[in-house]
Amino acid sequence: MGPLRGPDPSERVSAEARSDGRRQIREFEQKRRRLRSRRIKAVLAGGLVFGIGSAATLAAWTDTEEASGSFEAGRFNIEMAVDGSAWSNNSEATFDASGMYPGSKVYAPVLVRTTSNTTMDGELSVASKNGNGQSGGTVDSLVYRAVTESLAANGETSFKCGENSFSGSPTYVYGSASSTIPFKTEVGGAKSQSVSRASESVIAYCFEVTLPSSTPTTAQGTEASKTWKFFAESVPTEKS
Repeated sequence: MGPLRGPDPSERVSAEARSDGRRQIREFEQKRRRLRSRRIKAVLAGGLVFGIGSAATLAAWTDTEEASGSFEAGRFNIEMAVDGSAWSNNSEATFDASGMYPGSKVYAPVLVRTTSNTTMDGELSVASKNGNGQSGGTVDSLVYRAVTESLAANGETSFKCGENSFSGSPTYVYGSASSTIPFKTEVGGAKSQSVSRASESVIAYCFEVTLPSSTPTTAQGTEASKTWKFFAESVPTEKS
């Protein structure tokens, strides 16, 4: 057996060179993988940004539609009849208290409705003006009261205003079953009445005027007049 000897120096250098080469290769592969990972992340991040941009673009799409309509003001008018048949647009009803004697009574009807072209319902009220006449005459003695009722369309043809209108339990506009209003007093009615559009109802009033038995003789031959004014106001009405 020959003597032992150590590794040849050339072989030792070759082994170290191979070791360095493998280390460099590993480092290169690691760097390449890290670079690839960054590139993939960058692409994914870019795709994510693109997706958000696409969604924002879709949300910005708009559309516009228009709706139009026509509007017309409604109509509201009333008309009155004092003889039960002849309708007119007069707003006042005047009665003459003539030919009366102490203890006598006279009755007078007043009918009110909306005109046929009225498009809404309303509330109707009545107010009286001061009575006119010679001082110390019948105007100082006359008293009155009035009742009302609602009639169907064209119901005025059967309406009767008289003593029977005050029997039972009528709706009083002026006075009551036991009280009257002096002719010379200016006063409003007790409450309003509902009136339908397009002449669909008629509000009937019956006035009773009395010359009391206590009227003095000095009232003979004197005259008196009184005016009642009717007011109507429209109310909101749903269109059918």
